[in-house]
Amino acid sequence: MRKFLLAGAATVAMTGAAGAAGLEPSQPSNTHNIMLRAEPGKAIVRLDGYVFAAIGMGSNTNDKATIVSGGANRTSKTDPIGILTQFRFFPSFDAQTTGGLRYGALAEVRSNNNTSNNGGVGGAGTRTTNTLYVNRTRGYVGGDSWGTFLIGSTDGPAQTLRTGLIEAQVADGGWNGWAPGLTRGVNPYQFAIGGGYEYSAQKIIYLTPTFSGFRAGVSFAPSTAANQSGEGINTGLAGGARTSVVNTAFAAGTGDFNRFRNQIQVAANYSNTFGGVGVAAHVGYITSGAIKSSIPGAVGAPTSARGQSILAAGLQGSYAGFTVGGYMNTGTFNGNSNLSVAGLKTSTVWTVGAAYETGPWAVGAHYMAASTNGNLTNNAQRFDNGLGFGVTYAWAPGMRAMLEGVVGTAKERGVNLSNDATLAAGTTKAINASAVILANQFRW
Repeated sequence: MRKFLLAGAATVAMTGAAGAAGLEPSQPSNTHNIMLRAEPGKAIVRLDGYVFAAIGMGSNTNDKATIVSGGANRTSKTDPIGILTQFRFFPSFDAQTTGGLRYGALAEVRSNNNTSNNGGVGGAGTRTTNTLYVNRTRGYVGGDSWGTFLIGSTDGPAQTLRTGLIEAQVADGGWNGWAPGLTRGVNPYQFAIGGGYEYSAQKIIYLTPTFSGFRAGVSFAPSTAANQSGEGINTGLAGGARTSVVNTAFAAGTGDFNRFRNQIQVAANYSNTFGGVGVAAHVGYITSGAIKSSIPGAVGAPTSARGQSILAAGLQGSYAGFTVGGYMNTGTFNGNSNLSVAGLKTSTVWTVGAAYETGPWAVGAHYMAASTNGNLTNNAQRFDNGLGFGVTYAWAPGMRAMLEGVVGTAKERGVNLSNDATLAAGTTKAINASAVILANQFRW
């Protein structure tokens, strides 16, 4: 144990040098997937982290809210200029026994947001709401010949093994980055995996070793429950972590009825290089159950949402610094991990993108489109689409400057997506959004 601790302490002191030498991930969100290989009988202890700071401008249909009050129209308006900051850190260790067993653990801690739609936001009295919270946790054991087992609130294999999603080269993520922080109501990033709605669920995962470029995995998540110390078995109206049936009437898309249960993911990936051309392909499938109501509804009416049944696939190629790729999710879901109901169309989310990297520079762009069920009682698809673009310059170790922007629209027939409350019920009102930010990431 003493050798273990000494090895860890020595490695902590060298983390900054290791990052500057090339161990630093190109994308901050990828830090949670890194598993370093310690020497037999030793451990590598890390405390990676970053501060992201940006200033930018945003424009959105919902920047103005209109209501009727006192017999007249009253409005409020958002200032187009904003500053974004975020802090995250990743305490972790990776170790190996003298017999070759590898193991380790990681947590991701984020700063919470102290903004809301309430008055007085940002004043001295609200700074204490800007708290820290645990976003991911996972422990693992593995061996070169038999693979890796993981357990915790972390990404399933459909996320870990996916490819074709060109966001790591689009500044800090494009539509999965920070520029959308200055927009609201529009975001075509509706993939069923890759966000907190999926990776927060506690799960157990198995990933195979890589054989001739192939790797596969499977996972099981009993519920949507995130990091917790107890199982939460309340069977009252509010349900609990392991709830399967509740005693409230079914209401599509609300409360417990929008939670998946017994989710299974299976996925595979192939990657290789042929004459300098890199090729990667991915396929995955997600299935789940849904929480039911014990209260009978009208004849023929559902008593639960539809469980997930989602196909994921991606393809990516690279050559001489250029990367192109495409990725899609399609099936029974209502964007992200939201559940759909019987009788509605399948949802499909897809993207294509391209990027080029040379030295400290990277430039990339992607286009995304999402066709989802939207308002589940409307029986009409919602359509979000948008373009994301960005330029990144790594100008010093641990420092990345970037210009990032997004432009998008959203529309759903018969639905007013805007903040204009003066429109008649059933009015179709599309919304649009755009934002651009100039940012720097301070990373260690």
